[in-house]
Amino acid sequence: MKEFFKSKKKMTIIAGVLIAVITIGTISKNANAAMKVEAYTADIGGLSSILEINGNVESDSMKTYYSMVDGTIGKVHVKAGDFVKKGDIIVSYDADEIERLTAIAQSYKEADLGNYNNAVQTGKRTAGLYGEATRNIKVLDQQIADTQATLIQRQNDLANKRAALADEGAKLQISLIDWADKPDSEEFENLQKLVQTNAYEQQYSSEILQMQEEINILGVALEGYKTYKAEMSSQKAATQMGLMTDGAKEEIEAIKTANELASDDTMANLNEAAGGIKAEFDGVVSGINVIEGCSVGKGTELVTIKSIDDVVVKLKANKYDIVNIEEGQITTVVIKNKEYTGKVSRISRMADEGGQSSAIGVEVKLDAPDGDIILGIEVKAKIQTANTNEALRVPTQALWEDEDGTFVFVVKDDKAVKTKVETGVRNETMVEICSGINNGDVVVWNENSEITDGMSVKLD
Repeated sequence: MKEFFKSKKKMTIIAGVLIAVITIGTISKNANAAMKVEAYTADIGGLSSILEINGNVESDSMKTYYSMVDGTIGKVHVKAGDFVKKGDIIVSYDADEIERLTAIAQSYKEADLGNYNNAVQTGKRTAGLYGEATRNIKVLDQQIADTQATLIQRQNDLANKRAALADEGAKLQISLIDWADKPDSEEFENLQKLVQTNAYEQQYSSEILQMQEEINILGVALEGYKTYKAEMSSQKAATQMGLMTDGAKEEIEAIKTANELASDDTMANLNEAAGGIKAEFDGVVSGINVIEGCSVGKGTELVTIKSIDDVVVKLKANKYDIVNIEEGQITTVVIKNKEYTGKVSRISRMADEGGQSSAIGVEVKLDAPDGDIILGIEVKAKIQTANTNEALRVPTQALWEDEDGTFVFVVKDDKAVKTKVETGVRNETMVEICSGINNGDVVVWNENSEITDGMSVKLD
């Protein structure tokens, strides 16, 4: 019985030893199990580095259109922000007024030509100059008399018109006083409006303005007739002493040339105005400074258009990004879900001083802007700062860094071997390996567990 227990005890010890051996073997086997890893075979291919910077779309050229004549705006055909094509009418003048001004200008041109012809004929004749001057003076006297009479009549018409409006205004004021004790009544409000309208009409009614303009024209004509009469009187006296001098002939020729240039310029401007102000290029209306029906003088600013044929994206790069940006780099932007390409066309040589951090201006000129461009819109520009077609590539996930530098794990005999590398062009997903590994080497990584040098790995 005693030996039985000794035998049983011996078997128990042996069994315990076997269990321990099995357990240790299992633990050892698990400890040496290969880690599942992600892998990529280093290959040769294209690789680009993209830098993203926010900016605004702007026009690099613009034009402000000015009135070429004194006149009245008939119609403004555009609004701020409208797209216009080359040749589109943006502003037109009052057609009747342009026609009337053209007729007046033509009359002045004909009068100047008549003056010149008279002077030339006067220079060619001596005996007949005295009689010609006498006849001209007589005609001028009649023209002066007729013009003065017409001028007085128009001045009286203007005075009567203003008096009528003033009388009407006085009556409205009396009516307004009668209703003063009922300031909240509709009649009182209507009378106030009528008084204001009357006051405006006394100064700026179209009829009064037209009368004033006609008076001005008649005044100019009258002065012209008087001037010409003075010239004829001088001629009459001069012809008594002989022929016209060479100096006098040169002066007449100079006046003729000056008058012709002035008349041609006036007629050309009026003819152009008759067709309206037209856009000289495709663009966007950025400013309008007139309204329909307003009177403008020659040289008045009318409309400003920014060209869409010459579009740039203006960026602000920080001191870290600017080192990678060069003129000529290919850039893309998206406007209204449409992609446009361009190139870096300008890099400022001076940083902005405003704000807490300095920024450097960068401009990208778009290659083919079109009518879908929206000026002033904020966009994200993607600048291709580097590009190669023969890069040895691996994923950026396979890249590691420590105090010794940059490295990857290369699979050799099912083990991860730590390998130091030098990198080049990179983007968000891939990186160029300049040295350290070869084409076809398999690099591995594990996003959830740490890989160590010499560790057994199993490709996932």
